[in-house]
Parts: sequence; C-alpha cells; structure tokens
Amino acid sequence: MIGYIEKRLDKRAEFNEEIKYKLIGDDSTNFQMEYIKATSKNVSCGGLCMIIPHKISEGNVIRVEIPTDDKSRQIKAFCEVQWCKENGQGLFEVGVSFIALKEDDLEYLNKYITQHAT
Repeated sequence: MIGYIEKRLDKRAEFNEEIKYKLIGDDSTNFQMEYIKATSKNVSCGGLCMIIPHKISEGNVIRVEIPTDDKSRQIKAFCEVQWCKENGQGLFEVGVSFIALKEDDLEYLNKYITQHAT
C-alpha cells in the first residue's frame, strides 16, 4: 500500500465553531447578499476546512466570518475554494485558502494554532 503524502504547508488546529460565509462570485459572477451558517472543522494560517449545506465549485471566492475567543472580535477574510466533497450526510466539506486576511488576524490565528495544533 502506498503511503499518504501530506501536502499541507501549515499546522492545523481543530476548530469546531459556527461560522458564516457568503459566495462573492462564481462562473456566472453571481454573489449572495446574505451570510449562510456553516461549521468549521479545522483551521491553519493558510486556510480553513468547513462543513456547508450545498456544493460550491473550486475557484469560487467566498467571504468568511470566524468567531474568536474574544467575543468582541471576528476574523473576516476572503477565501478561495480549493476543494469540495460530499460527506455522506447530505452536507459538503470544503477546503478554502485565505486570499485576503489582515495581519493582526493572521497573528491571532498563528497564536491559536500554536496553542491547539493537532
């Protein structure tokens, strides 16, 4: 049996929180006005894995709002969809990479991941 080669560049931390996202654009340049609730699965300084109610295509850009331990702060970021697959429960797991993230939010994530890395 051939072993799995880890392609991830960044450490990941489990992160099971309710987050929000909205589709910014797709092949037909549509965008959503309202945020949709999702559940995050894990996070790294490079991206996020989340569970959503519908399929979205690779390359789509979404905006996410991620809660933090500090209730007065949310991380807001633009992300690109890297992959999307059905999880067998009528939901979809989606891997996204951050494409626009404030420097202080990146520092916050780095600290969180260092403390909670799996």
